[in-house]
Amino acid sequence: MVMVIKSNVPSNIIANPDGWNPPFTTDGLLYAGIYGRGNLSKNYAPGGVDAVVTGSPVVSNHFATFDLNNFIETGVPTTKETTLITISKRINPAKRQYFIASYRGTNDAGRSLVTDTGNPNLAMYSHYKDPTTDVSSVQFAATKQDITDGTPAFMYGRDTGKKLTIKNMTSQTGANVTVPGSAESFTNPALTYRIGRSNSSEVPEASTIAVAMIFGRALSDAEIQAAYDYFQAYFARRSIAL
Repeated sequence: MVMVIKSNVPSNIIANPDGWNPPFTTDGLLYAGIYGRGNLSKNYAPGGVDAVVTGSPVVSNHFATFDLNNFIETGVPTTKETTLITISKRINPAKRQYFIASYRGTNDAGRSLVTDTGNPNLAMYSHYKDPTTDVSSVQFAATKQDITDGTPAFMYGRDTGKKLTIKNMTSQTGANVTVPGSAESFTNPALTYRIGRSNSSEVPEASTIAVAMIFGRALSDAEIQAAYDYFQAYFARRSIAL
């Protein structure tokens, strides 16, 4: 006798009871935080270890607000290549905003996706070293944050190990920087990423973030576009435009 069990629950939900099954590639995804889903510590990356929440970040309408005392410790170390993605609200900060950062100080720059004060600029910073001279440097790519009215945007920084890309997919602004000479990015497992602040004692501007993702590789333009398309539709169903 064969028994057939039917369910009105979609098969992808049964396969993943957490209910997040993105159609874009998750190859190399080390951390994925989707903060409107009710569990700030949850790491939605396949096989990912959950994060540690410090303080009490406030969640409102799918966005969590992070600052010096209320942030997420992902435990994810820096890798040679990376792609950092955030969906965050855009403002003109009085202090630097750290969306995703492993920065600990000038000599331990790590990597950071930030909004700098002034213009303001969306920027990606990364630690580099010349293997022939052992001289370290901090390289960056930046693009003007043209809208600062508190509306959200899908933004990313990418490091191939030799080339930095920063882009705001919502406003379609960005920049590419190829690092000259023989300098290249490197791995420092002692530097791990935080969401909403850096590893230094610097007091940041508060960040209001819906999504943060850390990949241990440089995604292609097509892969990033696929992620953007997915989240555009995801948030459109929640009446949030990206």
